[in-house]
Order: sequence, then C-alpha cells, then structure tokens
Amino acid sequence: MTGSRTDVTAVILTHMRPRLAGDLVRSLIAVEGLDPERVVVVVNGEGGLDVPDLEATVRMVRLPHNLGPAGGFRAGLLEAFADPTTAWAYLCEDDVGLFNLPAPRLGTVLAHVGALGADAARVGAVVAYGRRFTGRSGHSVNTVPTEGSPALVPVDVAAWGATLVSRSVIEAGVLPDPAWFFGYEDFDFFCRVRAAGFAVLVDAEAARRVASEQTSAGRDAALGQHRPTDAEEPWRAYYTARNYFALARRHGTPRWVASHLVYSLRRLQLAHSRAERLATLYGLWDGARGRLGRSERYRRQVGEL
Repeated sequence: MTGSRTDVTAVILTHMRPRLAGDLVRSLIAVEGLDPERVVVVVNGEGGLDVPDLEATVRMVRLPHNLGPAGGFRAGLLEAFADPTTAWAYLCEDDVGLFNLPAPRLGTVLAHVGALGADAARVGAVVAYGRRFTGRSGHSVNTVPTEGSPALVPVDVAAWGATLVSRSVIEAGVLPDPAWFFGYEDFDFFCRVRAAGFAVLVDAEAARRVASEQTSAGRDAALGQHRPTDAEEPWRAYYTARNYFALARRHGTPRWVASHLVYSLRRLQLAHSRAERLATLYGLWDGARGRLGRSERYRRQVGEL
C-alpha cells in the first residue's frame, strides 16, 4: 500500500544503524503507506541506509557530524515542514521498529485527532508512549491508559519513539534545542510544547501494546538482539546524570535537583560497570556546572549488532 497519506512526512533519525533504519523506511512505505518522497532520513554524521537504491528514493539529509537527537530531529523537522503540504511530521528513532507498536498506525491516530473537533487545533504532539511527572520530585512514571479510556490521553513528556508533531508547534517557534545533544532533550521539547499552549497526548492503544517494553527488562528483550542494551552503553549514564540538572532548572524546582542526586546515588549502587559509575560521576560534575553539548569522551561506539 502506497500513497494513502499526503499530509504526513516521516523523519527517521539514524546514527550508525543502517540496517535498522532501512527496515524502518521499508515499513513506513509498505505498511504505513507513505510515498518515498514523504520520508526524510536524517543521518547524524555516520551511517545511512543499508541499501543504496533505497537512499535514492527518499529524502536524505546528511549532517556533517553527530548532533545528537536534539540537533538531528531539529534538522528533520525543518526539512519536513519546508514542504507546505506537510501538516504533521512523524518523528521516528531508527530502532523504534523493534517495539510492538500497532501497524499501520498513522491513519488511526490522525482520525482520533480529527475526532477531537475544535480541540484538534491545540494538539501539538501525539506520542506512542508517554510519562507524567508525579509529586514534587520531578520523578516521572510511564502512563498506560486502561481499556475504555479515551483514544488520546494527556501526558507531560515522552521519549521520541514514534511521535507525530503538528506544524503549528514549529510555527510557534518550538524546536528541539541542539545544546542538549542527548539526554532529556525529548523531555525538554515536550515541556516547551506544553508551555506554548499545545497538548501532548499519548496514543492509548500504542501505550498499552508496548507497556511491557517500557520496563528495563522489557526494553532489553525488545532491543538486545539488534543493538547494544543501555547497560552495554555506559556513555548514556553521563548524559542522564548531566542533563537532568538542565531539565530541573528549566522546568522544575530545586527539589528536582535534590531528588536527582538521591536517584543518582542509587544508580551508582546499581551500575553495571566501573565505566558506568565514572560516567555518572562525570555527568553530575558537569551538570552541576551547567555544561551541555556533546562530550567527545561519551559517544556511541557500536550502532547495531
């Protein structure tokens, strides 16, 4: 099936994962019904698609070096909405096809948005799995709407995953902040979407389908045969420890910082390796000093298995 959507442009962000990115592009075309010219592949410095002929059919954006998810998705959003017929950008991480999301999905989700009537104009993003902040600590929990809930449910933040973003958000000047590079850059974006007056909604069906995959064990089971698990990538701990300071300063309270320090001590206890503990410590040190951006010490070494 092709050609069924003329108002959506997909944006796949990839770094060192040509096979996973290629599989996702093929699924978007064959299953979601997107014409190839409505698929933008943003290559974050290194990588591409596994088949050169496939690259020739879609819109390739090659960045000079790895700008992280923040800079990469920013570039992808600008490219997608440069086409005036694009009403929605469908942001996809290159490994999101490994999760058990409903497929096809786009038509159903956009029908649910349309069913909101006048409220549809204020929908800024629809995420596949989302989180809500609880209490005053800044801690967030996965939101899984129960059967019988509305099809779209408000959430506070989300991972990028597979997310529809409205043109209205970009026209309001809300874009991912490239200074964050990696780590809570998605939370920052969705907080700013809501601050601009837009709703961030989770697709209830998708959230239920992947609920078990949003735990640490479930995530490892879904991803582990295709790419390194988070525990096998200790560099991630640096950005998790560092960037939460920026999240708390922008969108939270000093209590968030205190809670982050407590959680970080627990992460140090549960760390899988000395490298992960050191990454956490360096991240806390740099985060307390307000540092952002890419660290040459902490970056991806292996994209896929």
